[in-house]
Amino acid sequence: MARVREFPIVIEHPIRGVQAYLSSRGGVRPYALASADFEPLPVGEDRTDALAFVDEVPAGELPPEFAAAFGAGALAELRQWSRGGVPPYALRVRLRDARWREGESSEAGFAWAGRRAAFEAVRCIENRDRPRLFVFRWPAPRTATFSPPGHDVPQDWTSPAFRPIRDVHVRLVTTAACGMFAVATADFEPLAPESGLLFEFVCELADSRLPHVFAEAFERGAHESLCAFGTSRLPTVAVRVRLHDAKWHEVDSSEYYFTDAGRRAAAEALRCQVEGGPPVPLDRLSARWPESAET
Repeated sequence: MARVREFPIVIEHPIRGVQAYLSSRGGVRPYALASADFEPLPVGEDRTDALAFVDEVPAGELPPEFAAAFGAGALAELRQWSRGGVPPYALRVRLRDARWREGESSEAGFAWAGRRAAFEAVRCIENRDRPRLFVFRWPAPRTATFSPPGHDVPQDWTSPAFRPIRDVHVRLVTTAACGMFAVATADFEPLAPESGLLFEFVCELADSRLPHVFAEAFERGAHESLCAFGTSRLPTVAVRVRLHDAKWHEVDSSEYYFTDAGRRAAAEALRCQVEGGPPVPLDRLSARWPESAET
């Protein structure tokens, strides 16, 4: 990230089509699906006023309070890296498309989606990368008058065959000073082509069993690993990751370790797919990578 005295930076090119997806499967998370652009914003004399939000989704397609929550979440995530009240990047967040479900969506869920979208946009800016995707075929709009923006994923994309890989177990634990602690067990299941999904994460653990920041870190690591074996934007296979058991430590656990656990779990699932056989329990010293991501 740039030096503080250079804040805010006006990026050269917008980051288009940043997707955020929360699955309500498992009953722990609310449902939210959104796509936003992060565009350069001219900086005025007041450098602290370098963020803006624009909602382009009609109220008939998305309740205004959900759109406002998405914007608030995105801007809050961007402001958390501020120094002296000045955010690192001058950005306009433009919400272009979104879906919600009656009884499954909430303002808190869309605020969460906004934070996730902003996190991904900053990753793309810092790494000069394009956003990783969750959806290649969006659900139909709720209103006939809404014309969704074009999404740049090939509509004829098909996932290779994938057999379910159950109980992939990762245990990253040390007992020394400055130890690590991340234990997780997940299933990897194929997604039906008609779902239109590229990647879905299902957390079956309430916050009392695993703080949501650690669950989200595990998700991020798994998604990253699957995309690394694919095209960097698209995962090599369309997979649902179901996290059904985990342990954490109040002192030694961190997002970093759970992200690493997610990476290792996804790599082991791909290895099993390529080489056959059941998954091998992984610890901090074991990392078995598939020779090929193709099935």
